[in-house]
Amino acid sequence: MKKALKWIIFLISIFIFLYAFSSSYSSESIDHLDYVIAIGIDSIENSENFEYSFEFANISSFSENASPEDSKPIINKVSAPSISGAINILNSYVGKQVNLSHCKVVIFSDEVAQKGIISDIASLMNDTQIRPTVNVLISEVSASKYIEGSASSLEKVLTKYYDIFPTSSEYTGYTSNVTLEAFYNNITNKDIGAVAILGRTVKSSKQEEKSSSDSSSSSSSSSSGSEEQGGNEAQGQEQGGEEQQNQSQTESGHDSPSETTSQGQSVLEGDRGTENIGLCVFKDDKDIGHLTAMETLCYSMLIDEVDNFYVRLDSPYSEGQKIDISIDALSSTKISVDVAQENPIIKIKLNLTGETLNGLDYLDYSDTKVLNDINNNLKQYLSNEISNYLNKTSKEFKVDITGFYKKARKNFLTLKDFDNYNWTQKYENAEFDVEINSDIISSRLIQNS
Repeated sequence: MKKALKWIIFLISIFIFLYAFSSSYSSESIDHLDYVIAIGIDSIENSENFEYSFEFANISSFSENASPEDSKPIINKVSAPSISGAINILNSYVGKQVNLSHCKVVIFSDEVAQKGIISDIASLMNDTQIRPTVNVLISEVSASKYIEGSASSLEKVLTKYYDIFPTSSEYTGYTSNVTLEAFYNNITNKDIGAVAILGRTVKSSKQEEKSSSDSSSSSSSSSSGSEEQGGNEAQGQEQGGEEQQNQSQTESGHDSPSETTSQGQSVLEGDRGTENIGLCVFKDDKDIGHLTAMETLCYSMLIDEVDNFYVRLDSPYSEGQKIDISIDALSSTKISVDVAQENPIIKIKLNLTGETLNGLDYLDYSDTKVLNDINNNLKQYLSNEISNYLNKTSKEFKVDITGFYKKARKNFLTLKDFDNYNWTQKYENAEFDVEINSDIISSRLIQNS
């Protein structure tokens, strides 16, 4: 009996040993997988296919001894009618199995988004490898250009950037952490519109260095006469490219609370060639317009996504002087919807506190009247901006992207009654009542206390 028991234990041990180490030789080993960290989708002129750009993680960049060359993005492009077909083609090309479990962001070009993206979004939602926390981004330029410009020497591993940039909504309010799951639920819900992160390219020091290097190389290989002619042509092309980029940014309505971006031109220039400011608005699955930085901040305030943000106000006492204020939310935004009248009345109440950031010599922040005047200016400024945002969503976009329908639905006994109310049509004529309670304090008083 003991001998038989020993044999049983021996055989079980052998079985466990073989099972534990068999996975090292399977196709699912890390050595047999290529991990995608970003997917870009662009249209192809005069073709029913799309261009799918896959950005891969360079495993060697995770090493402590990795060189700057190791952190450069690895991008493969495939022409296919669908994302499933693109992955299938790519599997036969790269020699390893493409794995989407570490994908951080899916990027659609604006051109693709305007035609409808439900097909690819549904395919991604049904893919068991894709996580529901993947971010959805719409690029004003091609998705492939956005991916190429996202690399920066500030981050040794690019996945960290894709992880962190959506969370900047918590302390700026200029974007939003839009996940694939939330985006899919909204574009398939007739009562609410969806939003996606808005991305674009900006002036990059890397691009300038590359352009300068290319110009030098071209000049050294030509005669002096050709150099002069080529230099003039290159200069003309560069100026034309900058004008085209500025025109594109202006048309997109890119607007930041900073004075220098009031005309829609980006003030950013740095190592990275992309920025994520604003939101893209969807009705059903089609891109119908964009929100500026300030409009996105209003959206973030109403959905309680921003914890702290900054605004710059005109001084109530001196023309041309500005006052910088840091603002925090004291409590969640209170929203109620009255459907008793012909048009819904949406009441919004925000409870904020602010702190002056810059000290102006002619202002006495210890004077209660001065702080009250600044406080009144702040309430008027935010009320106007929020009202403009709400009117744009209801009158121009004709879609409720803030989610007011959830509050309106509570006024009905059944979902059928709410469906009969036809919220989407009613929202176009909605009336808004914005109330802001705020209290401005002086940072100088805090420092002197």
